[in-house]
Amino acid sequence: MPDRVQETLLSLRVDTDRTAPADSVSVRRRGDQRSRHQAVGSALPVAALLAGAIGISGSLGGNDRADAPPANPTVSTTRQSIAPQPFLAPTDLTNLGGYDGVGPFIDAGEAPPVPDARDCRVRPAQWGAAEVRGDRYYQEGSDAQVFEYVLRFDDAADAEQAALKRAYTDLVATCPATVDPTEGTLSTRESVLVPGLDGAVRHSRYFVPEFASEPNYYEVATAHQGTVLVVLEWRASGNPGEESSGWAWDAARLQTALDRAAG
Repeated sequence: MPDRVQETLLSLRVDTDRTAPADSVSVRRRGDQRSRHQAVGSALPVAALLAGAIGISGSLGGNDRADAPPANPTVSTTRQSIAPQPFLAPTDLTNLGGYDGVGPFIDAGEAPPVPDARDCRVRPAQWGAAEVRGDRYYQEGSDAQVFEYVLRFDDAADAEQAALKRAYTDLVATCPATVDPTEGTLSTRESVLVPGLDGAVRHSRYFVPEFASEPNYYEVATAHQGTVLVVLEWRASGNPGEESSGWAWDAARLQTALDRAAG
């Protein structure tokens, strides 16, 4: 796993949204930098004309290889499509984590419900993807539910950043960080890498009420393959493993979801 992924996840935990305003010296420095960048930018068209006039082939940097990078490196040259049948089969959703005997689920054949402002869930439809599709699974006689989203981005770098950051951002914004001890106990696991699958991240929240009521567990995992991103959510009462040590989503199931989603 590249070090930059670990650095990204660590940076998320220090609440980067609370950056102090820049002082006047920093503002002037950025202004000087912009002026220099504009000067360089205005010189490039002139240099390009001179290069064309003397018959120089290839790029201004002297790269004459046939596989030189495209002029706009921020746009992916290969844009995948979402597969015609992109979602997991109900038979893929058995024995999730420590929930022995769970499944099979029933495919509702409909998108997951749109979370309201107070719903402690991710919001993949707001992640800037070019295309978003979703499906919901449920069990008879149980409150366990699985939500799956498949997203397609125009750029693989955008899909990677969404996989690493957006679930965490959503949960911080919509879920309470702590609970009143008189109400119960809350355990969270944030931005944990999924062993065995590069770039896959999972999060969980486990709440045990103080008084007579079932504990509830929420887990979400994200993984991408090129420009396609999958999001898997699990909601249920009870504990997914002893002392919440288990996980519902592992590398094998996420890889299966990616293989189906990306076709």
